[in-house]
Amino acid sequence: MYVNGAAVPQENLAPPVATAPSINGLVTAAGISSARLEEIRRQLLDPFDPAEIKWRVTATSTQNGRNGTVKRGQLVAYADQRAYTDRLNEIFGEWGWTRTYNVQVAQNFERVTRQGGKGEKQSAICAKVVVVSTVTVNGLGSHTGVGEEWADDENSATRAEAQAFKRACACFGLGRYLYDLDKVWEDLDQYNRPVREPNLPEWAIPAHLRRQPQPQTRHQSAASTQPRQGLVQQETLAHVKQLCETVGFGLSKFALQKYGGVTDASKIGFAKLTTVLEKLTDLAKGVERLRAASGKLSEGRYAAICQELNLASDSLDDLPNRDALCAMLKRVEAEVGASASAEVAPVVVATVEVLRGRLLQAARKVAESGRPGWPVKFGDVIAHATEGRVTLTDLKSLGAEDVPVLESALAKLVPS
Repeated sequence: MYVNGAAVPQENLAPPVATAPSINGLVTAAGISSARLEEIRRQLLDPFDPAEIKWRVTATSTQNGRNGTVKRGQLVAYADQRAYTDRLNEIFGEWGWTRTYNVQVAQNFERVTRQGGKGEKQSAICAKVVVVSTVTVNGLGSHTGVGEEWADDENSATRAEAQAFKRACACFGLGRYLYDLDKVWEDLDQYNRPVREPNLPEWAIPAHLRRQPQPQTRHQSAASTQPRQGLVQQETLAHVKQLCETVGFGLSKFALQKYGGVTDASKIGFAKLTTVLEKLTDLAKGVERLRAASGKLSEGRYAAICQELNLASDSLDDLPNRDALCAMLKRVEAEVGASASAEVAPVVVATVEVLRGRLLQAARKVAESGRPGWPVKFGDVIAHATEGRVTLTDLKSLGAEDVPVLESALAKLVPS
């Protein structure tokens, strides 16, 4: 047993107290007030300082650029386990929490690797080090995480322990936000290190540091500190949030989780944001039809249909997904004599903000792929696709009259 790294006999530790945290101002069984619980929760969910964030290269690719071959890497953000330990000590004190490790070696796993210049696949039978870490907070309970590494790595036990510990902490909310960060691609130097560190989104920065400029590395220029998708992301996000209010809690949660992978629209990466916008627009059209048709029903009939379809209530917020919306729309329109089909017809979204988002995504892919005959710079790709009529800085000021230009550019970037 370890208490912040120090061994402690198992028999000297008091068992964790199981609690059911309250939100109504009462004190829990462990003597912790709801106000203190909320403060603990806030401190656990607060992101790490950007200085604690490191970036691991998980995949590489080689592309032909204007100045020769360019090596790029896919980066994933992580924090060292010392950052987790420091945060737990800060919140609960050095003696307010404990962690344990259970280490095992599992045999006979087939490990496939690539060897040689051509990347031939080779397989071998290898063992794995599997570590189970349990993190216990006095008065709040315990969570467990599992880590594993190939045993032929001399640091396998250390890495598996760190992985298990951080996964257990994530169950309390500490560091959980790191899983929501998008993977990004950056140029690599001759040592396979990124030439610049990606910018963190504002929601991934501690509250007391927000709206302050992040420190630049020596490789960063003023132009590179601007996120490529930042021109229209805020505008698209605002539209998504507006549509979430329009379709209600259940449908908005369904769309955000299914197409964005999160429940908070602010945490959706730009690549998925326009897809979520399209799906929410589709749902909003269905909700509009439902409201129009339900207004023609007799009093109490709408609530009766909701009950027949086993919905929680007749509130729009309790429509859980698109299938439920379609079923409800079918029943209501059938009773009022509507001829519309039961399905919510997909909407072809041609708004300027959506087209701009698609153009940015498509241009980024073309720039990164090194497509023959196309520029390698992101802004140059946009200018080339629009035949010089639109530049990167022009995108935010475009209006409805520019829709044909954007559609034409997209047709060139994403050929059918």
